[in-house]
Amino acid sequence: MTENNVLTVHRERDFLADFLQRYWFAPPVALWRSIEAKALTTVDFPAPMLDFGCGDGLFTESVFGKQPGIYGCDIATGELPDARASGVYWRGVQFSDGHALPYPNGMFGSVYSNSVVEHIPDPHNVLPELGRVLRKGGILVLTVPSDRFRSLLDGVRTAPTKAAAQAYATSVDKLFAHHHYHTADEWRVLLQAAGMKLVKATYYVSPAATATWDRMNRAYGIGGRSLFNMAASPRLKFLGYQKLMAKQVYASLLPRLRPLYDENNPNEGGGLLVVGEKRD
Repeated sequence: MTENNVLTVHRERDFLADFLQRYWFAPPVALWRSIEAKALTTVDFPAPMLDFGCGDGLFTESVFGKQPGIYGCDIATGELPDARASGVYWRGVQFSDGHALPYPNGMFGSVYSNSVVEHIPDPHNVLPELGRVLRKGGILVLTVPSDRFRSLLDGVRTAPTKAAAQAYATSVDKLFAHHHYHTADEWRVLLQAAGMKLVKATYYVSPAATATWDRMNRAYGIGGRSLFNMAASPRLKFLGYQKLMAKQVYASLLPRLRPLYDENNPNEGGGLLVVGEKRD
């Protein structure tokens, strides 16, 4: 942490290279996460910070590294052992539902949640709890699919009819368990009801990157089956060829995805960075 008690963010990191190495077995995940991580570097995070929906900790480790002042919680019990073993979370990782967090009022300077809230059917019941654990002036930072997400999908844009486009978008909602896609104004209302004011809402993952991500999901069999994801299965790790496979994925995709990663400040995008500040 720096002297003014703000967490250090890895603003100079090449997240595309980092995530292609971490997630070589799921290249579209690497593309989306890398752009998401870069978007988060535009925010200062007062300590201590709660990582709400921390997963295995790999994403937070890439953005923040290992430093004092980061707490984690998640409802996915299968992820908790990896998160605890990661060394990212200063005071450990708690099992917790967002409707009742095991932390006192005003404990955190920031709460951040990466690609989590869209999976919660009733965010209006969770946001007040996230606000409760923030101190006055603390910030809530969310990354979520934007109100433009569905319309930017390649499968929607290329669908032959409106009915086919709707069916495709619905299939993506189901695959990724997305429950809502709020506009910035809708987030403003939700935050206000939870005692916070919206201070920032910016798009990330450009239209071209969103469409490419969608095509890559189909090509690599994300949520389905493909020769690639069968070969990348952890069950086959003992055969020893996957290290070479990972290097080939990295070398092939890094230059191809670089222009999408380098796009700056799109006027619209598949992701939305939402920052709220606690008023009282």
